Amino acid sequence: MSKHNLVKPILITLQVAVLAIAVSERAAGQAANAAQLRGTILDSSGAVVPHAAVTATNIGTQVSDKEVTDGMGRYIFNGLAPAIYRVKVEAQGFKAVLRENVELRVGQQTDLDFTLEVGQVTQTIEVRAAAPLLDTVNATLGTQVTNRYIIDMPLLDRGLTNLAFLAPGVTETQGAGVDDIRGTNFVSNGQRNATAEVRLDGGLSTVPESGEGGNTIVNYQPSLEVIQEFKLQNNSFSAEYGNNGGTVINIVTKSGTNDFHGSGWWFFRRPRFDANDFFANRDCPAPGDPLRPPDGCKGEYKKDEWGGSIGGPIKKQKTFFFFDFLKTRNDSPFTLTTTVPTALQRVGNFSQTYNDDGSLQTIYNPFTAHDDGSGNWIRDPFPENIVSGNCPRPDPPGSRRARDSAALSRTDRTGRSRDRPQQLHEETREFIPRLPVRHQG
Repeated sequence: MSKHNLVKPILITLQVAVLAIAVSERAAGQAANAAQLRGTILDSSGAVVPHAAVTATNIGTQVSDKEVTDGMGRYIFNGLAPAIYRVKVEAQGFKAVLRENVELRVGQQTDLDFTLEVGQVTQTIEVRAAAPLLDTVNATLGTQVTNRYIIDMPLLDRGLTNLAFLAPGVTETQGAGVDDIRGTNFVSNGQRNATAEVRLDGGLSTVPESGEGGNTIVNYQPSLEVIQEFKLQNNSFSAEYGNNGGTVINIVTKSGTNDFHGSGWWFFRRPRFDANDFFANRDCPAPGDPLRPPDGCKGEYKKDEWGGSIGGPIKKQKTFFFFDFLKTRNDSPFTLTTTVPTALQRVGNFSQTYNDDGSLQTIYNPFTAHDDGSGNWIRDPFPENIVSGNCPRPDPPGSRRARDSAALSRTDRTGRSRDRPQQLHEETREFIPRLPVRHQG
C-alpha cells in the first residue's frame, strides 16, 4: 500500500474521532449522568432580579459555565459534570455573592436560590457555611455511593455491582451470586432479579441476555479505581431510563483536572491468608501422613490485581486526560469431585462393581452384538463380569493412562473418589484511556 493510501484512512479516522468528541460534548446537556442546577435570584425585598450573571466554576478544572437570569429572575444549568463548584452571582447595582463548595452528584437536580444586597459590583459577599443541597426537582429515590466507599469497602474480587447491596431494599438472589448473570443478579425492592440497567458515563452498559432474554447482563465493568461515584436509583426515575425492570445503576468515571493526580494499587490473595475448602480439608490426609501435601491440600494459588491511573491537563482549563491500566491474574485451585476406576477395574475385573441398590452392574461385550432373530440386537455379558481376552483391556497396569488415572484422585477399594484441588489459570488486562474535552468561550 502506498504512503498516500495509508494517510487517507488515518485522516478519516482522526476526523471521525474529533467529530465524536464534539458530538459527545454537545450531547452532555442531555446526559443522564450529569447534574442540573437551577434557582431564582432575588433582592432583599423579595423582588426578582433579571439579567443577573450566574457563573458555575468547576474547582478541579477551573472550567466555567455561565447563564443569565430571565425576566423572572430564573437561571438553569443543564449538563454539569458531577463535581464541586464555585457559584458566583453578579448584577448591576448589587453586591456580588459567592458560594463555595457547591457539590453536585450524578443525576442530581437541585435548586439554589440567592438573595442580593444593594451595593457595588466590586463588593462580594462570600457564603462559606450552608446546608447541603437537596434534590428538590424530582421524586427519584436512590442511594449515592461515593469514591470513598468504593475504595475503602472490603470487596471480594473487587466487583462493582456488589456495592449495590449498600442501598436499602437491595437483597441477594437466593442460592446465587450477583455475578452469576454477568453483574445484575440481585433483587431491588421486589423487582425480578437480573433486570437492572447499568449506565457508564451516560451510555448503556447492559444488554438483554443472549440478545433477547428477559435478564440483563453487563458488557463492561470498569476498575473500581477509575469510578468517581455511582447512584443506584430504584424508584420513580424519569422516562430516559427505559431498559430495566425497576433499577438503574448510574456510574460516573473520573476525569483529569488542572493538576496531575495518580494512583497505584496491588491487591492479592495467598493460601497462607485464607482458610481451606471444607471438602478438601475432609479428604486431606492427616498431619504426619506421608501422603499429606506441604500446603495442607489447599493447593498453591495466587490471585493478583494490580494497576495504576493518572490524570491531568493537556491544556489547562481546556482539555484533560485520564488513563488507567489494570491487570488481573487468577491461578487458583478448585475442588473437583469425580470417580476413577478401582484397582480391580483397571485390570478389567468388574466382579465387585455394584449398582446403588447393591445388585451387580453387568458389563457387556460390545463385540458380541447380534440379532436374536426377532429384530432385536443384544449383547452377551462377560463371564463373571470379567473382561476377557476377546476385548482389549481398557488400561493395562503400568500404561500411561493407568498412571494418569491413578494420579487424578486417591480412591478407596469401593472406587469412591477423593476431593483434590485442581488448578485454574486466568489472566486479563484492561487499558482504558479517556479524553474529556471542555472548551470555554
